[in-house]
Amino acid sequence: MLVKITLILVLMSSLFNLQLQAQDRDFSAFSEEETIGLKHLLNRVETEEKSFLKTKVKDINIRLEEGNLSPDEAQDLKVLAAEQTAKTIADAQNLVFDWATFQKEKYGEVEIDQFGDYDSYLLIINEMGLNPSKFNFDLNFFKNSPKEKNKRKPLNERDLPYSPRTLSELFISISFNNAVSDGGSIDNTSFKFGGSRSFEIGYEWSTRVFKESNFLRINYGVSFQFNGLKPKNNMIFVANGEQTVLEPFEFDLEKAKFRMDNLILPVHLQFGNSKTTVLDNGNKRFTDHDFKVGLGGFVGINLLNTQKLKFDDGRRDEKLKQRDDFNTNNLLYGLSAFVGWETVAIFAQYNLNPIFTNNVTDLNNFQIGVRLLMD
Repeated sequence: MLVKITLILVLMSSLFNLQLQAQDRDFSAFSEEETIGLKHLLNRVETEEKSFLKTKVKDINIRLEEGNLSPDEAQDLKVLAAEQTAKTIADAQNLVFDWATFQKEKYGEVEIDQFGDYDSYLLIINEMGLNPSKFNFDLNFFKNSPKEKNKRKPLNERDLPYSPRTLSELFISISFNNAVSDGGSIDNTSFKFGGSRSFEIGYEWSTRVFKESNFLRINYGVSFQFNGLKPKNNMIFVANGEQTVLEPFEFDLEKAKFRMDNLILPVHLQFGNSKTTVLDNGNKRFTDHDFKVGLGGFVGINLLNTQKLKFDDGRRDEKLKQRDDFNTNNLLYGLSAFVGWETVAIFAQYNLNPIFTNNVTDLNNFQIGVRLLMD
């Protein structure tokens, strides 16, 4: 707090002196429009130099937190920065006013827009017959003018390192879940297409494969997947020895759902377009993939199986929950792919191994849905 008060006092004292100097400036030679423009330019000098001071103080605080400066050294540097800022403001404002006076006397008018970039600054100094080295104030005022900003990369990007090689984010997916029998087709299954759904939540890492290009990334992660199947025609799953088959239920079902809870490890190669920016220090920054295509697969394990039934046995409504292994495969593996734009993707997944271990006819799970990255 003491350092902050000291900085404020130093800057206020210097700015008070600047105000006294400003009161001595004679604007009577300028038109009303020129006076307004000139005062605006003088205020801009002060505002931008104060902004640069905040940046300097922030850098000093970072060095202090990292242990590269002692508290006393940090305080001295902050006070020095405040004093230098005040001097910079005075030098720059005096130059602007002297330039305007010179323009008015020589040409009879002042072009405020001329004082807009670094190149114009040098021309003005030369035209006035002055030595540029005489003015040792912070030239960022000129180099960050609107014209120069179009020529230079943003100050906060010039010294950045390469884009991080690995990124990570949470994701969720919602999909239609179903299962196709061996020799069958996905448009003719034993399960309700709209009622059979899947939900997945997980965490994913994405690593750039090549240092100099962001075209190819490898995505890998871990997720919990909850796959539901709703049989048609009043059928339920029944474990008969080592086989699990669909059989008719004795009562009219209001609801029948078979759910498989799985732990999944997905891996994909992701291809996508990305813009590259080369910084002043030679490092590269890559934008995230906008349009992207992913090809890969997954492995996983089956954690739990639950069959929920709701029916009327003629006396009352009944709810039955059955938890068993139902002869399901404990190890899961399959193929998956996606096509996306920014944080949204359409994906498809197909289990290469069947749901049940010893059935006469294999039954393979598949999903089609939407995947969302939670930035």
